[in-house]
Amino acid sequence: MAEGPKTTVDSAGERARRQWQEADSHRRERPNDPRGAGDTGPGLPQAKRDRFLNTRGGVFYPTGHAVLVLEPDEAKALRDALYQAGFEPDEVLLLDPTQTADLMRASEEQAGVLSELGSELANVTIIRQLAEDGSAMLVVRTKNDEAEQELLRAAAGKRVRKALSYHALAIGELPVGTEEIPGGSPYAASEVPRNKPSDARTKPRR
Repeated sequence: MAEGPKTTVDSAGERARRQWQEADSHRRERPNDPRGAGDTGPGLPQAKRDRFLNTRGGVFYPTGHAVLVLEPDEAKALRDALYQAGFEPDEVLLLDPTQTADLMRASEEQAGVLSELGSELANVTIIRQLAEDGSAMLVVRTKNDEAEQELLRAAAGKRVRKALSYHALAIGELPVGTEEIPGGSPYAASEVPRNKPSDARTKPRR
């Protein structure tokens, strides 16, 4: 019984990687895209990497994970705090700014037409802008509400520039840090980030 769900997830990861390879075969290869052959985490099996970097409709969409974007030193400190809080090494993935930017650029290039109608692509664009501005990305497996709350406690006081929680049917803004957009805002005029602190910055930084 326990092996069934694992096999399903791993098969989905294999399909996602194959689709990425097929979609990217006619495009310029991004040398730091972490879905490639490079090692993005010591000892991290390919199946788990696939889950961390899952896409939907060509767009980065790691269902069941939280994504936090912050300065590299802060990201490392948060990763270490999560380990101390009980998260396992295979539940956390840290990507440096270059890896993050390449992953987001590839996602923007591979996005399907329907992706332009939702918030997925807007979030990818903002994460790419933040990575180009020097931020790293931490992807954290949130198995349940308790794990998400533990993550929020560990992230409190950190200078988080973007924090998202990816669920099967929606992306939620996590109530930590500020909504910072260093470049032109990809949000539609009527689109307002949800569940952010009242001081959230939803306009481009001057």
